[in-house]
Amino acid sequence: MTLWRPRLSPALPAAHGPDPERLLALSRQLTPEQARHVAVLTERGVTANSAALAEALEVHHFAPHPVTGELLPVSGTGGGLGSLIARIFGNAPRRSQHDGAGDKVPPGVKVTCRDEQTGPYRRVYSRPGYSFQRSAVFLPTDRGPDLYEEKSGESGDTAFIYVGGWGGRGGAVDAGFQHGRYMGREQDDWAPFFLIERPGGASAVTVSPQRQRSGDPWRLLAGQAADLSFWVSEEAGETVLSMTISGVTNIDREPASLTLRAPVDPRYRWDAAGGGNVLKRMTTIGQRRGHQNLASGSHLRGVRWEGSVIGTDAGNARPWLGAQTGGYCSFPDPKSPAGQRTDGAGAKWRVQYRDPGNETANVTLK
Repeated sequence: MTLWRPRLSPALPAAHGPDPERLLALSRQLTPEQARHVAVLTERGVTANSAALAEALEVHHFAPHPVTGELLPVSGTGGGLGSLIARIFGNAPRRSQHDGAGDKVPPGVKVTCRDEQTGPYRRVYSRPGYSFQRSAVFLPTDRGPDLYEEKSGESGDTAFIYVGGWGGRGGAVDAGFQHGRYMGREQDDWAPFFLIERPGGASAVTVSPQRQRSGDPWRLLAGQAADLSFWVSEEAGETVLSMTISGVTNIDREPASLTLRAPVDPRYRWDAAGGGNVLKRMTTIGQRRGHQNLASGSHLRGVRWEGSVIGTDAGNARPWLGAQTGGYCSFPDPKSPAGQRTDGAGAKWRVQYRDPGNETANVTLK
């Protein structure tokens, strides 16, 4: 006699952190590659599908100073994201309105090109109505002529390459790469980060720089083209913002991927169907607010964005062309006196433009 055995269900992913049920619920719609290494940021912290990843990630929460309004870390170290935090509200209109809970939310996003006092930046942004984007982007190395960060002054120059955007009523998101050197080692690398605005502040996930927390396996080798995706989805009754990076890792030189996810407050009107979302791509040398120096001596060159696609999901994404583009911004403006190099060699920004989805950004702060 043959005994009947019940059919085994696929094994659920492990969960390490304060929100295991949320991680499991938000893993079901991921592709196998996206789900290989995944972590979810919630108001309670970060939960990952492996103990090593959970240990390697740091969570930072920011809140406005009661007098100056400047967003400052209230838990965590800040993760070196100070220049991005300073500009996270930079494109929300100054006017605001109260929602039913009594909190102020922006009535809509108007992207502006202005001095945000946090360093030079190149931005390409979409028209409203999109919820998915993907690009290949080259991550320069500081062992060659393309990248130099002047660290001796007060500006704290740090290179960032990232994507993100805003929902229909704000809720800024920055998701991508921060240049660094893990534990001061010789080999430079690019570490993932995920920064989202929340009512009353912001939260972020970064890779730990501490040796004992083993952040190095999650950092990508400099001098390569990496893939970067950002999307909005509706899952388990929540609106979820997600990023996936993939490339060759810094130490073991193996292909790898990492997905970071976060449910977002519905008041910001992020929409999985596109709605009023505005997506962006950013190349910047971040500087400390109040210590901006557009002649610091730093440079970031050869940031090549290629094959950028945009849509409402991965299945209908198409090449990012003029019809999908809301505008461009290079600060400082290459046509302005402030945008010219002091050595007479032309503009600080030089953009080799092919089309909205394919361009190479270069900035020299001299």
